[in-house]
Amino acid sequence: MKKSLYFIFSAIAIVFYSCEQVQKVADVVIKPTAREKYERDFANNDSLYIKWNIAFEKAKNDSLQILMPYSEGGIFSSEENLVYSYDLQLKEGEKIFIEVNKQTDSLQVFIDFFKKEKDSNSIKSLRFIKSAETDTAFLSSEVDSSSEYKIIIQPQLGVEFPFQLKIYVQPTYIFPVSGGTNRDVGSFWADPRDGGKRSHEGVDIFADKGTPLVAVTDGIIADTGERGLGGKQVWLRDGLFGKSIYYAHLDSIGTTTGKKVKAGDTIGFVGNTGNAKTTPPHVHFGIYKGSVGAINPYPFIKQTEIQKVDTSIEFNKAIVSRNRTEVAKASISGFKILGNLKKNDTISILGKSEDFFHIQSKSGLKGFISDKTVKPLPSY
Repeated sequence: MKKSLYFIFSAIAIVFYSCEQVQKVADVVIKPTAREKYERDFANNDSLYIKWNIAFEKAKNDSLQILMPYSEGGIFSSEENLVYSYDLQLKEGEKIFIEVNKQTDSLQVFIDFFKKEKDSNSIKSLRFIKSAETDTAFLSSEVDSSSEYKIIIQPQLGVEFPFQLKIYVQPTYIFPVSGGTNRDVGSFWADPRDGGKRSHEGVDIFADKGTPLVAVTDGIIADTGERGLGGKQVWLRDGLFGKSIYYAHLDSIGTTTGKKVKAGDTIGFVGNTGNAKTTPPHVHFGIYKGSVGAINPYPFIKQTEIQKVDTSIEFNKAIVSRNRTEVAKASISGFKILGNLKKNDTISILGKSEDFFHIQSKSGLKGFISDKTVKPLPSY
């Protein structure tokens, strides 16, 4: 009898172990998102899961707008399926970062990143790009085309905990002039040249003659020399089939053709050679992409800030203190008003961003309202 039980339990263990291994192998091939892995724990008819999933699908149609950098602090609610959805404009050359800081690492927060695309009928749809990996609340992604994007953030079911959200962009490349900043850029992409006969295919960064110029990324020096309008120049190739990065008007060249360089290596020095002889010393910095040709290089090098998170919020239910309180599309003035709330309306607080609360009304209206129009829901 004991032997029979032993074999039965052994067989069950082998089957269970095998299923687990098969799933792991399948995951390597299929690469399911963190959300898809989480959904395996629920039956298709689980009512709580169904509501949770419906809330996520509805959030795809939200239209709240944020500008970079953006931050928000709040408390994820255990009572409601609140989903955080944001639209934003991003430019090629930027790298987006989405961070949700939480007190307990074991609690799951799902971050999904989409690109908005139009079909032949100009109807916008969402193309999935990336999700935060399982057991993380962090996502980063390089932006390969200037467009409108959407971020959706949703906590796991049935938990309540405070969070801090930061969404910001950083440049794909480092700044090309040693010690330089955005303020040193004196001429931008598409500025008119030769009385409007042509436009500027790059940016001009001004600095003292002899200031080191650095490789903005790891790559290979594709060409160096002195010729034409660019005077002394260096071409850096970002990868075998990557972008061509152009430095012009150098005082002297500090590298050689074919050399492998790392980001930050000195490759030349600021000057005013070529057609820049009558201008202050500067480097013309340009980027060329395959058959497209010249593209705007500024987003690739523009230095950006990370906004401080407001952590003062201590409640997730509130009432409106004024009649005709406007619910705005963004947490800054000048954006569309989505609706109005009446005095004593009860609202859910998703979070706080500077002087605005991110809210959802009982009717499902989401938006931003001034923090001067809200007070905590009284407890009885």
